Amino acid sequence: MLTREQKLVMLSTTLDMFLEGVFVTLSPISVQWPFVPGWAVPLLFIMMPIGTIIGNSTFGRLTDLRGRKLTYLSMLAVYAVGSALVILSSNIYELLAGLLIVYSAIGGEVPVVLSYLVESAPVNIKERVVVLITNVGNVGAVVAAALALMTSGLSVNAERLALGVLIGLAISVLVLTRSLVPESRPWASLPRERRGRVSLNYESARFALASLTLMAISSVLTFGLLALSIGPEEFPSLSNEILLVYFIGEVLGGFIAAYLVTYVGSKGFTLASYLGGLVTTVAAVLVLRLGPVPFLALLLANGVFTETVWASRNVLESLAFPTNFRGTGISLVRVAAYVMLAASYLVTASMTPVEYLMFAAAMWALGVGASLAWYARGPELVGAPLVNLPEEFKVRPPRRRWGQRGSDTG
Repeated sequence: MLTREQKLVMLSTTLDMFLEGVFVTLSPISVQWPFVPGWAVPLLFIMMPIGTIIGNSTFGRLTDLRGRKLTYLSMLAVYAVGSALVILSSNIYELLAGLLIVYSAIGGEVPVVLSYLVESAPVNIKERVVVLITNVGNVGAVVAAALALMTSGLSVNAERLALGVLIGLAISVLVLTRSLVPESRPWASLPRERRGRVSLNYESARFALASLTLMAISSVLTFGLLALSIGPEEFPSLSNEILLVYFIGEVLGGFIAAYLVTYVGSKGFTLASYLGGLVTTVAAVLVLRLGPVPFLALLLANGVFTETVWASRNVLESLAFPTNFRGTGISLVRVAAYVMLAASYLVTASMTPVEYLMFAAAMWALGVGASLAWYARGPELVGAPLVNLPEEFKVRPPRRRWGQRGSDTG
């Protein structure tokens, strides 16, 4: 049975993820708003990595130093200001400012939510809790895309009103739930001098940081590629339908991940997910020429694998770092990935769809390599208790080469 505190954390973080999913769709939805000039469309999408970098580097660190609850509550004000600017914007500059603030809140909130979940959920279900609750973000994206699709035939004002009501209701409920959520007990039990202390002078931390960062770069640079970039460019009249199908695939992927990760284990499941993403991306090179229906079918499969990758990453990142710098560790991994995403716009801006897909395939291959390294040397974190001391997190030593002599001490 779950305690009252555990139920409050799960309810509140579920609503958080729903709202985050709604916010993720704001950039592609706002492309069609009449005051958005053509030159500003790339800026709408670059607000996400820039905002995420700001939020991760600021609030991810703050949650280790000052606690989960303080950071958690402060995010509400950021959300409210940013979403109001987006919904009420009358020019491109107000819209860009609102998107930057909203995505900063998303970037800062993810380390807090993941930390809260693994520090509150029972040991035997914590992986499923992380996967299922973060998957609610895809439900929010599906709802937002469906609203945009239903209201786009009326007017842009109707679309913005529907989104504004949805966001306003969600934030109103979050004010209540977040005020009731208690401070994380594992964080509160840490001695003050250990809170936020970062130690990377042991092998497991360096290995975790390097391999998880490479996995993050792979998945962040390929997230929503077919739905947010390639699809709308090739089939512009189906942009809302493309968003809807893709995020339905992600929702399905979340449920699949929640079921399989505890049976397959985080290591095998992560590797299989990256392989699936690579295969569907390579297949898209051929499917693009066959028309919208085959593309939508492949898009659904790609959405499934994209979500299983993100689900496996959420499990690994939330459990690989000790409580004293869990938020900081998650942020370091994600900041590096979003810096690379922002830089990649300079490289990919002039690419054709096929060239872009080949670039994405290379990024998926990077993730396959990093997940293979974790499979070979990383620990299996499913079912393991929370790691509070860095020394408790052991990395499997590399295999001894054939013919290599052991040490004299045995």
